[in-house]
Parts: sequence; C-alpha cells; structure tokens
Amino acid sequence: MIWNLIEIAVQVGLLYVPLVLGIYLAMGVMSLPDLTLQGSFGVGGSTAAVLTINGQHPVVSLGVAMLAGAATGLVTVLLHMKLRLNVLLASILVATAAYSMCLVIMSSGNLSLFGTTTAFSWADGVGLTYREGTILTGAGVALLLVAVLLWFLRTDYGLSLVATGQNIQTARGLGVRTELRQAVGLAVANALAALSGGLVVHNQGFMDVTIQNGVIVIGLAGMMLGLSFTRSSRVLPILVALVAGVVVYRFAVATSLQIGLNPNLLQLLTAAVVVVVIAVRSQGRSWLSTLTATGRRQSRIARTRYYEEDRVASFI
Repeated sequence: MIWNLIEIAVQVGLLYVPLVLGIYLAMGVMSLPDLTLQGSFGVGGSTAAVLTINGQHPVVSLGVAMLAGAATGLVTVLLHMKLRLNVLLASILVATAAYSMCLVIMSSGNLSLFGTTTAFSWADGVGLTYREGTILTGAGVALLLVAVLLWFLRTDYGLSLVATGQNIQTARGLGVRTELRQAVGLAVANALAALSGGLVVHNQGFMDVTIQNGVIVIGLAGMMLGLSFTRSSRVLPILVALVAGVVVYRFAVATSLQIGLNPNLLQLLTAAVVVVVIAVRSQGRSWLSTLTATGRRQSRIARTRYYEEDRVASFI
C-alpha cells in the first residue's frame, strides 16, 4: 500500500512542479505577492484543452498555453506599472478576470479530451502504463525546468532579477532596470503556472473551469514544505527541495485520503500545512529565547517592527 501511495504522490506531484517553481520565482525570488498564478493555471489548462481537441500537437498546445499564461502575468504587470496598483491587488483583479477568460476560451464550463493525443499518450506506444508514462513525462519536465532555471538564475540577467527582488533600491542604484526585471519575472512565473495547468488537464483527460480554485494554496504548501527541507541559499538545493516538497505534500494528501479523511477537508488540510510549516520556520529556533526576559523583550521589538513594516501600499 505504501508503494502505491508513493507512486500516486510522484505521479500527481510532478505535474505541479512547474506551478511551485513559478510561485517560488514570483514570491521567493522577486518578492512579489502575485496571485495571478492561480488564474494563469486555469488559462493554461483551458488553452491547452482547446488546442488539443482541435488536433494540435501536445507540445504546441502546452507551448501556446505557456504564452497565454505569460500574457496573463503581463496584464498584472501593466496594472502595477501603468496604474500604479499594488501587485497584490492587481493580481487579485486579473485572477478574478481569468475565470471568465477560461469560460470564453472554452466556450463552456468544461471540456473532455477523450480520444485526443495528449502529452502522455506516447506511453501506450512503448508498452508503459499510463501511470508510468505520467511519472516519466513529469520527471522529464521537472528536470528540464530545474536545469533551465538553474542556468537562468546564474546568468547576469538572472542575478539582476534576484537583486531586484532582494533590494530594489540597491538594484536601481546599480543601474538595473527593475521594472523590466519585474515584468520578465512575472511573465516567466505565470508561464510556468500555465504549463502546470496544461499538464494537469492532459493527465486527467478533461478541463473544468473550477480547476484553478485553491491551486495557489496547493502550490504554496509544496513550496513551503520544500523550503523547510533545506537551509541553503544556493539555487540548486532550493530547486531540488521544491520538487521534493510538492511530492511530499501529495503523499500526505494521498495518505490522508487513504486513512479515511473527508475529501471536503482537503483545502483545510492544505492551509493548515502552510501555516504549520511557516510557524516552524519562523518560530522554531526562536521560541526558546522567549523563556528569558531579554528574549521576550527582543521578540516584542521584532514583532513591533514587523507590524510597522508589513503594510500593503495604498491604492486609493
């Protein structure tokens, strides 16, 4: 039974690796709270579904889905830069609009891919089971994305993108065009989310407009679990940990369902996982210091400083 749960976790988890990498790029590297990723997931899934039904090659359908996701992310960038909206608000607006965009793209609420050629259909021709084909395809995509991101974030352009996320004032002082870096970062992140949506749709054989609901929390759970596996600041260990994190999360979900957890509680479980991991990462080493008067005083000072700095920019 355990091996079957592991196979399910790997099979499903690898499909969400692009989404987790996109969330990490937007929120972890660029420090931008971009919720457009949820909408891009649905836009990518609907685009891939329509193109696949119309007979396009799976690679073409997934590629166009990524372009649609990137365009969705660029809409958020335009709202942020031209209308000076906070990224969080702009992304909420775009993610809300993306729901309707999915309906427009599909001309209905759901589509079936039965009888079409998907990114996983090749497994039948070589004598593999559908699960084996899914795992191999997902592993290949994950390996490719990790390699590309590893290379990209080590280039001069990638380093300037990281600098923009870590300290935008310093990056500007060094002559970096931070607005362009933010646009590129969000476009790539949303393209990855769209790719993940396309893969999920190809794998399950249908597209439903509700596929995007709550997916950002699923990605955050995988990302936070992955980041808890490493304390390294190097890119490679972080990317590997992110892949492991989403697989472990899916294993936890599969195990919970196996032991009889009500499926209606899955979203609650996902949110709880994110909260627990964040609490452990932020408070795990500091709670002992609160046992002393000095530690409690320092904790209050740090909390007050956080309250003063954690403000969403006014958009009124």
